[in-house]
Amino acid sequence: MNWRKRFTVQYSVVILLLAFALFIVNPAQAGQKNLPGPPEHANATDNAAQNNHNTVVQTEYGKLRGYVNEGRTLVWKGVPYAKPPVGELRWMAPQDPDSWNGVREAIFPAQECTQLLTTREWIRTGEAVGSEDCLYVDIYRPQRPAYHREQLPVYVWIHGGSNNFGSAKLYDGGVLAQRSDVVVVVLQYRLGPLGWFYHPAVQTGGADMLSDSGNLGTLDHAQALKWIRDNIAAFGGDPDNVTITGESAGAHNVMNMVVSSRGKDLFHRAMSQSGGMTTKTPAIARGLANGTIERVLRYKEGLSAAEAAQRRIDMENAGTLEAYLRSTDAKTFFLAIIKYGTIGTYDGIQDGMVIPAGGWIATIREGKHNMVPIILGSNEYESKAFMPLYGPTVKSYFAVPSSTYSWFNLIDVLKGNLTLDAVLPTQADRDLYEIAGKYGSRNWRAKFVDTLANELAQVQDNVYAYLFKWGGIGSGPSPFDFIYGAGHAMEIPFFFGEDQDLFGYSFTPQNETGRKDLQAAMMEYLAQFVRTDNPNPLGSNLPLWEEWSNGAGAPKAIVFDADPQQKQIAMTSEELTVQGVTAELLGAINPLPPNAKAAALFFQWQAPW
Repeated sequence: MNWRKRFTVQYSVVILLLAFALFIVNPAQAGQKNLPGPPEHANATDNAAQNNHNTVVQTEYGKLRGYVNEGRTLVWKGVPYAKPPVGELRWMAPQDPDSWNGVREAIFPAQECTQLLTTREWIRTGEAVGSEDCLYVDIYRPQRPAYHREQLPVYVWIHGGSNNFGSAKLYDGGVLAQRSDVVVVVLQYRLGPLGWFYHPAVQTGGADMLSDSGNLGTLDHAQALKWIRDNIAAFGGDPDNVTITGESAGAHNVMNMVVSSRGKDLFHRAMSQSGGMTTKTPAIARGLANGTIERVLRYKEGLSAAEAAQRRIDMENAGTLEAYLRSTDAKTFFLAIIKYGTIGTYDGIQDGMVIPAGGWIATIREGKHNMVPIILGSNEYESKAFMPLYGPTVKSYFAVPSSTYSWFNLIDVLKGNLTLDAVLPTQADRDLYEIAGKYGSRNWRAKFVDTLANELAQVQDNVYAYLFKWGGIGSGPSPFDFIYGAGHAMEIPFFFGEDQDLFGYSFTPQNETGRKDLQAAMMEYLAQFVRTDNPNPLGSNLPLWEEWSNGAGAPKAIVFDADPQQKQIAMTSEELTVQGVTAELLGAINPLPPNAKAAALFFQWQAPW
């Protein structure tokens, strides 16, 4: 039997099980607990004294007072776009917010939606935070006396986080608003089993088809866009010029809006950054909901897995399960999930009402999606940002690397507590890490950029793609450039204009000139896209960003990179397929021992559409 067949027999079951694991490790596995969460970028308290009558706006529901941030940007935080989804409204489609009298202060961020506290390195803690009362947006725009009468493009940001963590307060849209002259809206939405939960115990039996869809988080996105359509003019935004953008799970949510009838006429352009999740069938979603309920029963009642499964069935038959679930505190769902395993991604559900049956590709092929100009992009080393988090699992199942450490300890290397040689002592160790990261990332790009772009370009114009490469060898500092490089989410500070990188390791004085040159170019392309459907600024000396073409050898994607001194931008004609990348990987791992081959194949998460 050749090694490929042996691998199939020995490892396929393991990989199928592990592939459902979250991109984040349980703190008990990592030897971490009670770690602090990411810092907030904005502090409204220090700016509240700068409030003046110029920040008061009239919305459909009442007046809001924001504040002036550093004398340049007007900001409104914690603006409600829906009623709090609490009590009877849990697992119900969002409703319009209540009106208020007087002037509502909008100077503090809302609480994050209920979730597990997560560190800057995406490590989960055993603490649940946030509130179910979380359906709010933050709004940023340039300060000008007559801003009420302006009609600026609107840039909507949907945060990432596997649809189970993240918040609006982690993103400061002030620099983007100022430099690109746009109105930036950052929205929050229900997460995890409160946002995507498909189970008859909480459904209406057809009386409310939207709520029965289980896509509550997706409906939150549509509700926020509806609020923007009806209210953004008060902030000097143009309701007829709205671009939706998002990264990771946020990109997944962007694509859900692209294919959903609920998004019709609510946005006019879209950008998907490093999307990496697919929609689920109702049958799969029902099974996942059953698993969540059983973990809650184990957590609250001290039951075994078998006892919890039987108790769930008994409660369903007795008609008592709905009351039990609605009486359960929101945080308990998250604590129960993490106690008995990992917390997976929460994908859109193909209910046929909110998300079309058959998912994205079938909808696009039929031309039934919202045909808007679109940008699809990914990063050169998407997978590397997750690989250290899977270190304990990889060590346990595949016995790599050869040292006593696991890939998780590469985080300690970045912090200066260990050397790279200690964790990856041999060239074979480093080669395996590079192979797993490279081809896992190419596989990601093949599915969620190149294949999607190819399908979209067959039925519409104005399809653009990018590959973000900054942070790799020679642009980011060592050993960051090897461990993470152009990893997942590394492009966000470049599009947002931030002066801090995601993990706090890669922005250095040595690479400042080149990365700022690249950042300015990326922001210029995006600003032009949100104004004209075309990312190429008139009269600019930037390289031409050409549309994706399905012709052989034709332009596909623009490559964003920089050396320490200047940007490096050019088009590429390379088009990837999942099957082609898999063939590349099999050739690359052929000389490796069986355990290393299995470890590399583990990171080929993306199956063909």
